[in-house]
Amino acid sequence: MKKSVSVFLLTMLLSVSALATDFETDRWSDGLHLLAGGGFNSSLYTSDDDHSDGGIGVNLKTDLLYVFHLEWAVEWSASVKFNRMEDSFLLWDTLLTMGIRTQLPKLYPEMEGTPYARLFVGRAPTVLFLNGETPKGVSDPSTSRIHFDGPVVGLGWGILKKNSKGQVWFTEIAATAQTLESEEDVMMDGEVPLVLSRNQVTNNARIYSIAVTFGILAF
Repeated sequence: MKKSVSVFLLTMLLSVSALATDFETDRWSDGLHLLAGGGFNSSLYTSDDDHSDGGIGVNLKTDLLYVFHLEWAVEWSASVKFNRMEDSFLLWDTLLTMGIRTQLPKLYPEMEGTPYARLFVGRAPTVLFLNGETPKGVSDPSTSRIHFDGPVVGLGWGILKKNSKGQVWFTEIAATAQTLESEEDVMMDGEVPLVLSRNQVTNNARIYSIAVTFGILAF
């Protein structure tokens, strides 16, 4: 049984490697492909009551593509970004999305690489770590973090390139807009999170972000 599983996994890995070898920046090979990378972002929190600039933070991203045409793919993505809000609070934002991407015409004939665009929607679980502070609107001082959740929509533009060794890599800029719909005030009891209260967000809270990512085609 173990031998059969090992042979199956080896066969799958060889198939995946073949797909990655066949992938061209302007001619995507059919099937599943994984892109992974990291970079930086700038985020702005805004509501009826407050505006807070998250400055420059770090982001990590993976995209699982299913290519169904030489120039089109559907995608499932996970993007994690971190920002320091008001110098005290740490914002940990996770964007779980699905969408579609397509190749774009080159801006000029001699342009290196192939541009693409992606449109995506999903949900964004967000955690705000308070680090011992009690922000405005939080009545219980034992609250150590706040969990938010809501929809997200975004648009990205990037360029795929292939180096002399055959490695495909990309540079991308993406803009996202999140709506914070629900809120949980949480206290940590050791390693166990205890929910102190649950509320619907009624102050039109939003997070707007721009992220720049550099990465590679993993397979």
